[in-house]
Amino acid sequence: MDIHKTLLASLQKLARQHTEETLGNRSDYLGASDIGYCPRKVILEKINPSEHDLATLLRFQRGHMAEDIIARAFTAAGYSNFEQQVEVSIPGDIPLKAHIDFVFTSKTQKIKSILEIKSTNRIPDGPYSSWESQLYIQMGALAEKYPDYAIKGAILPIDLAAGEVEFFNGYTPQKTIFKGLMGKAEMIWSDYQAMLEGKEIEPDTDVSPLCGFCSHIESCPRFEAEEVPELVNAVDELQNLQEQEKHLQGKIKPCKAKLFNIVKQRGAIKTGGRFLKKATRSRKHLVMDRLEAFLADNGSSIDEFQESRSFSFLEIKKAKAA
Repeated sequence: MDIHKTLLASLQKLARQHTEETLGNRSDYLGASDIGYCPRKVILEKINPSEHDLATLLRFQRGHMAEDIIARAFTAAGYSNFEQQVEVSIPGDIPLKAHIDFVFTSKTQKIKSILEIKSTNRIPDGPYSSWESQLYIQMGALAEKYPDYAIKGAILPIDLAAGEVEFFNGYTPQKTIFKGLMGKAEMIWSDYQAMLEGKEIEPDTDVSPLCGFCSHIESCPRFEAEEVPELVNAVDELQNLQEQEKHLQGKIKPCKAKLFNIVKQRGAIKTGGRFLKKATRSRKHLVMDRLEAFLADNGSSIDEFQESRSFSFLEIKKAKAA
């Protein structure tokens, strides 16, 4: 059995089933999450959905797990005033739906609170703009449906691998933001319908570090340009972090060496509830002189057993002035 192929095929099937059961046919409407992302990607995915790879499908399952964990936690804590996967249709000229992870209702205080769960590899310092856009649409949709209720919103990112959570709270509906997002939705839907009719339309693009996960980046016109200014902040952040890493490594190595010298001379010690000791590991390695002598005795050389293999990495160089 090819475990990779089995997992891929099975998770693709599960993803399709989950989408049909919870979201329906996404080509027939715009979702709240669509509006926070690149219009071009949203439209092309609706016209020609790409097959997700195993890594993406596993991330989808991680997201479902995160929602289930939170639901069980709230139930165990005694909360029963919440609904999951609440669908709210937004009235207007275009089919627009918001699918909300959790809605908590206080009938006595007339409050409905949205909680959006985000499973992520790393908890960000602040919520991503796409998360906030989705939440503002959800709050606006709920406010229109329940005008007698005060609407609140929050985002809960979860890093399951690291066991970390964050809580971005205090959101309320903003009519100006909601109106702007509805305008973007109308633009996306108009371009989508035009492309379905066979018209030559080049949808708007929204360049971000997430472009690396887009299946349509190879044909994206924004990356044909000589300069992609939208990525300046991401590149600056990376280079700043790399400089910090170099600085920290310069501090870590001598600090570690001093402590290692102590335990080498004195033996294991305890400090602050932690044990420090000299650890020794062994691993096998080739003794090249003996190997080359053996090969030479048998009319061969080490070169016959070596081959070049390519590898990829991110290289950043200062561009030459025009």
